[in-house]
Amino acid sequence: MLTSVGGRVHGYVYEEGYIRTSSYEFDLSNLADRLVHLTNDSVQKRDKGYGKYEPGNKMSYNEFQHYLDRYHGELNVCFDRDLLP
Repeated sequence: MLTSVGGRVHGYVYEEGYIRTSSYEFDLSNLADRLVHLTNDSVQKRDKGYGKYEPGNKMSYNEFQHYLDRYHGELNVCFDRDLLP
């Protein structure tokens, strides 16, 4: 976050974040299906599948790393090293 107080700019970084997820598996065959392609809460929260995989269709970076380790451990992906900008 950037703020400006009295003409002085301040930057703040929060190292932990979260990833928004979908209630449905990604599929390119139906690009019009907003529930597959848009992970915004305002789109997802009214669907019956909301929270189907994780509470509130969100997972922390640490939770995502555990998911990667459990289901894709052979790829040796490190969220902090390989995915975090």
